[in-house]
Formats: sequence, structure tokens, C-alpha cells
Amino acid sequence: MPEARTLDPARSFAACLGVLLHRLRTLAGLTQAGLGRLAGYDGSYVGATERAAVRPSRDLVERCDHALQAGGALLALWPLADREWAAPGTRDPSPLPPGAAADRPPPPGPGPEAAPLADPGPDAGAGAVVDAMELARRAEASELGTAALAGVERAVARLRRAASATPPRELIPAVRAQLRYVGRLLEGRLTLSRHRRLLVAAGWLSLLLARLHFDAGDREAAEAGRDAALRLARQAGHAELAAWAVEALASWALVDGRFREALDLARAGQDLAPPASAAAVQLALDEAQAWASLGDRDQAAGARRLAALTSAMLPKAAAS
Repeated sequence: MPEARTLDPARSFAACLGVLLHRLRTLAGLTQAGLGRLAGYDGSYVGATERAAVRPSRDLVERCDHALQAGGALLALWPLADREWAAPGTRDPSPLPPGAAADRPPPPGPGPEAAPLADPGPDAGAGAVVDAMELARRAEASELGTAALAGVERAVARLRRAASATPPRELIPAVRAQLRYVGRLLEGRLTLSRHRRLLVAAGWLSLLLARLHFDAGDREAAEAGRDAALRLARQAGHAELAAWAVEALASWALVDGRFREALDLARAGQDLAPPASAAAVQLALDEAQAWASLGDRDQAAGARRLAALTSAMLPKAAAS
């Protein structure tokens, strides 16, 4: 039977729920059947939930949360995972597979740390994922491990991809929650390499938050996020992140009609950007747009040729 730990917790909320359930069960020294007995369900139902192969019932998740003393972390993830299963186009198996139910005792009474029964809103949902990641990390070790760090980086990448298809105000709470989580990790014991990787993750999140705030019309918050991203890029020595932070200012200047300022910023950003990078391409395009808006078609054409040449140098993954 496939192990839940092969799932990527950043892939979906259902996978995040399954991975956390697997980790907590393993750390408790329980088999799937053993946890099933404690929760009043067949072990196959527990296993299918860990693999994100079935839409679990709230009752199962609540009982597992109680049995594993998860303090509501599993239960807080359930509404998010359940909405994924209910989304159009998502396969929707029966919440209770045949033979999964056992003779169930009455539900355990709510303990002092039980999660509320109400469905959490966007802020609570984002916090639930972060709290689940933090619980799993603390359960495994006192230091940030390689797998946990890789999970943070995958979560950051997923948020960046989501920005193109998600309204800014809907994504801002999740980005803020992830940024708070990375901030807590930076306070722990870290090797120099892992500290730098977390600085870079925090920088990308700060820059994403800045762009989201700008699109939502909050210029002050956007400027603060952009400044934070640039500082983090400098601390980490990450040239491309620094170049993208400057590109944000150039793009905002273009939106505002400050074309000469946009031109200067686009050129400054190109000096920072690695030669064959997506940031260098975008900054050259910004320069072309600024020249065109200033009425210099020859300079604009030259900047577009530079962007095309740089784009041709990009690795296929970066260019796509």
C-alpha cells in the first residue's frame, strides 16, 4: 500500500491533511488499523485518507484528531480539504467507503483545545495549514530539517503560481500566514545554508505580498513589502530576487505614467539581474515600454531585441 509520506503536502489541502495524519499516527506508534480502532473506523479508511484517495468525513477527522491529541490541527484542515473534493471536476468518492465503518462509540467531548465547529474563513484556513506544518515540524525534530525546508519552498512556489489566477484579496491572507511561518523558522537553530534559503523564501513571499497589495490598491503596504524583499535579497546575496524587487518599482512607475523613472529603474534592475534570467527579460521589456511611451521607437525596438535574445538563453523550465 502506498505510504502517505510520498505525497507533497503543498500539492493540495487534502494531501496536507493526509501527510499530517500519517506523521502524527507514526509518531504515536500506531498502525492504520490501531488508529482506526481508537477512532471507531476501519484502518483502510484511515489509510485512504492519508493517501488523499478518499474524501474523509468530518467525524473521522475529528476522532483521529482527538485520538492523536492533535489539538485541533487536523480538524482545522478538514473544511479546506472538503471544499477541494466538492469543487467542480473533482472526483467525489463516498465519504465512507464500504466496510470502513466500525461500531463507533459516541464522539469524544470537546477538550480545551478542540477546534470550533464553524467553517473557518480565509484567514483561519491559511492559518490552519501553517499551524499543521508547524505541528508536524515540532513533532519530528527541534531543528529545521531538509524535508521541512523543501516543503516551505514548494509552498512558496505554489503561492507564486496561484497569484495569476487568484484575486489579490483572497490570496493575501495565505501569503501573510506563510510569511509568519517562515519568520518563526528564522528564529530557530539553522545552518548558514538553511538560513539563506529561508531568507530567500521570505523575500519571494514579501515581493509577492507587495504585488498583491499593489493590485488591491494599497500602495503603502506594497512599498513596505517591496522594501522588505529588497533587504532580504541583499542579506541572502540573491541577485535575481533583488532584480525582481527593482522590477516591481519599474512596473508600478509604468502604471503611474512615470516613464522616465521607469526607464531608470528598468536599467538599474538589469544591472542587478543575472544575464540569463526571467528578471532580465522582464526588465528589458519594461525598458522597451518606457522608451515607447517616451516616443523613442528605435530605443524601444533595441530593448525588445535584447529581451528576445535573453529569453532565448533561458533554460526551458524558466522560459515556460
